[in-house]
Amino acid sequence: MDEAKADNTQEQNGRHLGGPRLVVAGQAGPTMPHNPAWRLTRPFPWPHEPDQTSPLAWWRRLPPDSFHNAERSLLRATLGNVRVLHGGDDLAAALRGDATAAVGAALALMPIMEVTVPVDVAMTSLLYTALQHDATAALVMSQIVGLTDVGHEFATELAASWFEYGRRHSDDPRKFDQAEEALLAAFQERQNLDYGA
Repeated sequence: MDEAKADNTQEQNGRHLGGPRLVVAGQAGPTMPHNPAWRLTRPFPWPHEPDQTSPLAWWRRLPPDSFHNAERSLLRATLGNVRVLHGGDDLAAALRGDATAAVGAALALMPIMEVTVPVDVAMTSLLYTALQHDATAALVMSQIVGLTDVGHEFATELAASWFEYGRRHSDDPRKFDQAEEALLAAFQERQNLDYGA
């Protein structure tokens, strides 16, 4: 059974699981990297649901497997209702669906010291772009989530889920293998700073 059919089967069975999936015979397997260097705790089921927060906060709460047709439609509608007063040309173009602009607007935020409404808007635009099977946007999602205080203890797992999603949709998954080592080193450095190690 291909992955799209497995996703539909899970949705029809009422199992809206994000992050690591339960492996059922004939269905898609885990959505997180298998590299033990990620040091994942693999929460199951994923501790956050879309109805627990605003769509503008989903980028910091939900892995890619949490987004079904209803959530994607709500994201598009939410972004369609945003009016930008500040944020530059990249953010305005990102809100119109420009993938390169969404990546640029998100990277311009780094390092994110505080999650604000403008940050949520730019990151939601990146999220929407990533969900269009844009591997670059998914990789940037992984990087930013892993290097930002997203307000919960599963940031590494969330970053890993976006990394694996990007690898899965990449035309050249080997590029993700090359990026993985650099990302893991950056995440480890951030954790060391956070814990004073």
